[in-house]
Amino acid sequence: AGLACSTTCGRSPEDLDEVLADSRLLDAGQKKAELAAYNMMDGKDDGEPGMSPVTCSTDLSASPSNQEEAEEEDEGAIDVGKGEEAMVVFEESFNEVLGLCRKGRVFDAMTALKNLEQDVQERSPAKRLDGGQALRNFVERLQEDPLLKTLREAHGRMTSVLSILGPSALPGGAGDKRWVSVNITDPNIHPEFHGDIRIRFAEGAERDPHGPSTQIITYGSLTAYPMDLEEFVSVYRETDLYQKEWVADCEQCEGKVGGPEKLYSAYSRFINSSPLMPTRMEILTVREFAVCTKSPVPNRGPGVVVVDMSPPSDAKTFAGWPMPDPTKRITRMSGVGLILYFTPRKDKPGFCDVFAFAKAAAPLPQWLVPLSLLKRFFANHFVSLFRAIKTFIKDDWEKLGYKDRISGKPDLYESISDIKRMLSQAC
Repeated sequence: AGLACSTTCGRSPEDLDEVLADSRLLDAGQKKAELAAYNMMDGKDDGEPGMSPVTCSTDLSASPSNQEEAEEEDEGAIDVGKGEEAMVVFEESFNEVLGLCRKGRVFDAMTALKNLEQDVQERSPAKRLDGGQALRNFVERLQEDPLLKTLREAHGRMTSVLSILGPSALPGGAGDKRWVSVNITDPNIHPEFHGDIRIRFAEGAERDPHGPSTQIITYGSLTAYPMDLEEFVSVYRETDLYQKEWVADCEQCEGKVGGPEKLYSAYSRFINSSPLMPTRMEILTVREFAVCTKSPVPNRGPGVVVVDMSPPSDAKTFAGWPMPDPTKRITRMSGVGLILYFTPRKDKPGFCDVFAFAKAAAPLPQWLVPLSLLKRFFANHFVSLFRAIKTFIKDDWEKLGYKDRISGKPDLYESISDIKRMLSQAC
């Protein structure tokens, strides 16, 4: 039956809304009837003659059109019960996002966070679901939670670096004359190990118009490196365990590592004095990681992406890490954006392939560092780097601290192990 109510007691619409919001057990029609009776009693208590605070009559013979209007009005009412159910769902989704962060699954976590934010927007009071103060508190948590702030910032930095992987940036086959290339092999690493390294100068829109004159692009594809996925990633993440004796022509190296509160990012600093280069070079980067169930790199399967970024030249802090002041008589490389993507080999358990792509710059005249010189430098760098990892780390694995680091960060490294299990179960 339809309800026809008129209010003459002087109560404001805000007063009515407040009474309605306090009632959480009655449907919309019952709330209005209860409120009408309440106002009638209120008028009698006031004892004001000639005043009829509320008149309420029930029309038992309402027309179909009146019934439809009443049903539409009820459908538009705030549904408190559904609001409470939505809050339970929101909390579950919130915890799922945090869990993905703790597993290092940055891209999956960001997708889940965006879905959660969209759900909150669609099921907010404006859509007739009333979560009240609980919903307002939840929205504030979404904006202010420290780990979610870190997630948004890290995801933004990583996607910015990954955006350089456009089709024109990669080698275009034998006819692409922009590149100089060098193939590297080393039976001491493994008879099947092979590397294809290519270097060129940045061109057109790739160049930072405010950056140094020498800006280079490096591409690398390494196959059949004899190291398990978790082990290989740990070498790059646990930067404080790395020793300068493992890197050719390295004068100094230092590193720091973050926990889940930093999404496992790391700080890395190398000073290299290669005789092939005209000056001592400092490579200062923040390294961020993501365990990827879907590859952000074209034509690759699930794996782990590592993104190195150099700070702005005047930065005191970057990505939550304090930065050292520049050192005199040492050239600090800038504009570094390095992508490493590690994938396990399904056909060769215990082996990995690595995709590498980097953009870097140095404040040196381009004529002083021709591509022929850069080719020799990078060939020497990569051969010595991967030989050192095999000789000093892989072959002495039980004596070093990497194994303890892997067992000490089960959320991250078990998530990496899941990538191998996912691959082994794939058709």
